[in-house]
Amino acid sequence: MKIKFIGLLASKIGKEVEIELSKEITLTELIEELVRRFPQAKDELSDPHFYNFSVNGVLIKHDDVPKTRVSNNDTVVFIPAIAGGSKSVKVKGVIKKNFDESSTTYTMFEEKYGFFTSLAKDMVEFANFKKGFCLDVGCGTGILRNVLPDSEIVGLDISIGMLKEARDKLDHVLAGDAEHLPFKDDSFDAVLFNASIFLIPNADLALKESLRVVRDGGVVAGSYLVGFYHNGRNALETIGLKHREVFPSKKLDELVEEMGGEIEPFSYSGHRDVALDFYSVPAMSNALFPGLSYEERLRLVREKLSELPDEIEFVWKMFRI
Repeated sequence: MKIKFIGLLASKIGKEVEIELSKEITLTELIEELVRRFPQAKDELSDPHFYNFSVNGVLIKHDDVPKTRVSNNDTVVFIPAIAGGSKSVKVKGVIKKNFDESSTTYTMFEEKYGFFTSLAKDMVEFANFKKGFCLDVGCGTGILRNVLPDSEIVGLDISIGMLKEARDKLDHVLAGDAEHLPFKDDSFDAVLFNASIFLIPNADLALKESLRVVRDGGVVAGSYLVGFYHNGRNALETIGLKHREVFPSKKLDELVEEMGGEIEPFSYSGHRDVALDFYSVPAMSNALFPGLSYEERLRLVREKLSELPDEIEFVWKMFRI
């Protein structure tokens, strides 16, 4: 069997290898075999959703990977769906895993507060986007549909768990990487990042890609987390906690300004229960207590965040370019 690699796998294994199989196997089993033969690429091969696969020139759908069988007569190509160096890929792997585990609690949080729908509504109004062909980057469970009912929306997310929820709401969904958008130049009227741009390790690349695929006269816009505040002070820091940022909000401020964009802060009043429930979502709890099991993170969230003041401000920023 001939196997070709593109991107980081090519640097770890080589651009092309040939292996001999004792029998016909599935693509999933092929990945497991490659991990055994090339342990130096274990991290890069940890999740099949990080790659697209071509078998004898035919692109294989991700849903078909576990049942697609290959033999020694085949040529398989590994095409990166997730861009970046090894550190970036590891960070994206953690983010993907946490969001795959978050769809249920995320939906519960949204049903209780309607927060991300409100955030999306403010973002769309700030972007002055009414209707059109839209790319929703980090689409989550497809909340953008609630505020753009008449738009055709393509949802892109790194998390398969989230996409399973979004596919019933959005017109099209696909697994992919914001830093390496699989679209032609000038494809969309708007590219929107509702509560997602700050979760992208190389947000600068994501914004450049967005500007590439948006049409002349279109808009790139989004929202990003600043934090929970009380009397002008960071409420988490006052109780000894720190929200670890994938891409810091201060760097996002600088980046958007360098690109000629506009930024405006938005503040949402609420009770400390909002923060408690927000950080009960697996993906969010990891920002406070990385490296621990979800059960331990949840215990710490309940214990530590009960020290927050009763009334807090949930502060975000909106940007448009």
